[in-house]
Amino acid sequence: MAKILIRNRNRGTLKFSVLKRGRGALWVTAALGLALLASPSAGGVPLHGLALGGKPKYAETFRNFDYADPNALKGGALTLSVVGSFDTLNPFALKGRGASGLGLYVFESLMEHALDEPFSIYGLLAQSMDVAEDGLSVTFRLRPEARFSDGKPVQAQDVAYTFNTLRGEGVQPFYKLYYADVKAVETPDARTVVFRFARRNNELPMILGEVPVLPRHVYQGKDFGRDFVGLAMGSGPYTVDSFDFGKNLRFRRNPKYWGEKLAVNAGKNNFDTIAMKYYKDQTVALEAFKAGEFDFLWISSSKQWAVDVAGDKWDRHWILKENLKHSNSSGMQGYVFNQRKPLFTDRRVRHALALAFDFEWSNQNLFYGQYTEHDSYYDNSDLAAEGLPSPEELKLLEPQRAHLAPEVFTRPMGPAGADPANLRERLRAAVTLLKDAGWVVKDGVLTQETTGAPMRFTVMLDSPAFERITEPYLNNLKKLGVQADMKVVDSAVYEQKVRTFDFDMIVDVFGQSQSPGNEQREFWHSASAGQEGSRNTAGLRNPGVDALVDAVITANNRATLTIAVRALDRALWNEYLAVPHWFIASHRVTYWNKLRYPKTLPKYFNPLSHLSF
Repeated sequence: MAKILIRNRNRGTLKFSVLKRGRGALWVTAALGLALLASPSAGGVPLHGLALGGKPKYAETFRNFDYADPNALKGGALTLSVVGSFDTLNPFALKGRGASGLGLYVFESLMEHALDEPFSIYGLLAQSMDVAEDGLSVTFRLRPEARFSDGKPVQAQDVAYTFNTLRGEGVQPFYKLYYADVKAVETPDARTVVFRFARRNNELPMILGEVPVLPRHVYQGKDFGRDFVGLAMGSGPYTVDSFDFGKNLRFRRNPKYWGEKLAVNAGKNNFDTIAMKYYKDQTVALEAFKAGEFDFLWISSSKQWAVDVAGDKWDRHWILKENLKHSNSSGMQGYVFNQRKPLFTDRRVRHALALAFDFEWSNQNLFYGQYTEHDSYYDNSDLAAEGLPSPEELKLLEPQRAHLAPEVFTRPMGPAGADPANLRERLRAAVTLLKDAGWVVKDGVLTQETTGAPMRFTVMLDSPAFERITEPYLNNLKKLGVQADMKVVDSAVYEQKVRTFDFDMIVDVFGQSQSPGNEQREFWHSASAGQEGSRNTAGLRNPGVDALVDAVITANNRATLTIAVRALDRALWNEYLAVPHWFIASHRVTYWNKLRYPKTLPKYFNPLSHLSF
């Protein structure tokens, strides 16, 4: 499951979860990981929370999460940065670049996640929830005190309206795929909403707990994708105070926020105002941070962390620098091949081009040794496949053998075909693969043997920061005779081209949670390959992968899920959808010393969780 409330598309320094920046996007979520299979209510008794195969960690009478500081100081102003731009306050719409922070501060969901449990969820707008014994429905009972920021009550009809709107036209296709197994939503009364399922989908009750709730009386009756560019209203702790498209956005804490006393909110929402300042690139943002223009910076560049986040202000401890270890799944980042292009339809070609990327050289010469090379789509978690398939994995893989790469069954996970530390050997292996695929070098140019067409493509980037990383890769490709170049385009142009799949190769991030599920449809399923705006940027269409995605979605416990995800991991890895990049199992942050963290940091966290003065 994605654990995603809202996705906006800016590549920037402000990130709200480890579900990283997909195609330059910021993935916004309150937490990471939910239950796979909610324990049904005993005798129909409503539950305050859901957990995998048993009771949640926190009892119904809990006062705060263990990692929260209920005595955190309230007040003051927090200023953050975003690298990129925005042109709408509607982060759900298919078109436009949504503003950052809306999902964290303005829009609330039915339930809230605990950051120290990978698989538990607790009531927020919903006071209680009841999963049917047959697993084919879930009922939420709303809190009577829940209010939107204009004072009107949050009602079941608002939930139903939001759910149906998110599955409609003009909205990002993610939601339609994510909620695919819901066949009906019902509102028996003003405080009760029932979701009925087309089939048993074990994580769906928790997914529906993530639905962000919009006020029907504000949004209904208008063109949802067009008429809310300058309006965002929800039930969250903050309202939009002011904004200037592409430049800044300010949230102000609602003094009448209905949920201030809830246990799930203890230690949160500490600042009177939260401002977002937008910058064109990371270098400008860092200089602005040093000058005191904003308070907190999440560093995504190894060079900045090693070289630039230093100086007199750090020496005097006016600014602090911390490398915070976490246990969040890293997902996968890489140069993604667009398989809609004939050039990249042959798996051998994709494999060969992947071999030309020299991670070891890049890590030592560009990244100051800070990163670990990807060898899974689910790195930094127990879901990553290792070695050869287990007997349990083979039970899922064997029926799909005709659709999967032979190496899935015979080759251990990780870099294959050559020594990963030996570029010369890797390039020799690439030459062999290309020759087998019908490509030969003529006059120094890699040429298709039957048509005489040269191998030529462009790596499209939305940030100059990736030029220094891409250039060495292109130089290695030239050794193979490949005529590849790179092009940095304006963020608006980039967004449009990615949405319509008008590119050869891009840098993309497939962020993963602690509990993958229904969102895997949008990443890998054939049904998403042709949907404009989907996350299947690779254009993957493979019946075997489709079946493995379904196995992940229908897993009924953690052990079954782990087996299914590892089987899917093997299939994806050996498809060579991307040139794998790297990950780091820590958050690199720097902030002015007026800010502080609670004494205890949860296992699964983002660096903006529970910041205070």
